[in-house]
Amino acid sequence: MWNALVRLYPPVALAVGAPAGICLQTLTSAARPSTQRLHLRDLFMEGRRYYITPTTQGFRMTSDHRPMWARRGQRSRVAAYVVGTFTGLQGDDGITLVRLRARMYTLYTLSAFLVPTFFTSILIYMPWHRVIIVAIIVMMFTSSWLGHRMNAAMQVNEMIYFVQKAFEDLPPVEVKELPIHEADVVMPPSDFMAEWARFYRMHSEEEGREDSGI
Repeated sequence: MWNALVRLYPPVALAVGAPAGICLQTLTSAARPSTQRLHLRDLFMEGRRYYITPTTQGFRMTSDHRPMWARRGQRSRVAAYVVGTFTGLQGDDGITLVRLRARMYTLYTLSAFLVPTFFTSILIYMPWHRVIIVAIIVMMFTSSWLGHRMNAAMQVNEMIYFVQKAFEDLPPVEVKELPIHEADVVMPPSDFMAEWARFYRMHSEEEGREDSGI
């Protein structure tokens, strides 16, 4: 229950037909708006931007956008980040497995409780019934937490979509077909029972001869 509330996005695994270096270079290039990549223009709606930082095992990405009511140069607060890990497939350097995991920033999580805590310090002194006060406090903390979580989940959703769209420019991974083999033979129930009786009778006779010393 708690993991479902905390988790922003289920883990994602992508198979890309390119080495890890090319994957990182593709993401870095796609994060910069360009007229040469007009097929990615929807990723930058509402002034959205993506920031990619290389790591030893892959990359770390954050994102923000420009709210409609914001002042000039003001951007939204970064609430979450996505960690990407590159893993090369054994025996094939041209295929990279990219695993994506989402996390919410700790300070952003704690900020969800600042305003409710402030109003709680005022409500506890109000001459109201305790049940009403507790209900209002619980509602404030819950709504604030859900609002922060939804904002972080929206940022993560945009970043995951960005990675998926950026990797569409790379060669797709061709799944190798399984070797051709003869079809499995399924024995009807009646034949199976007959064969099982014959097998049991044959082994029973062999055990009887061994016991009699023949």
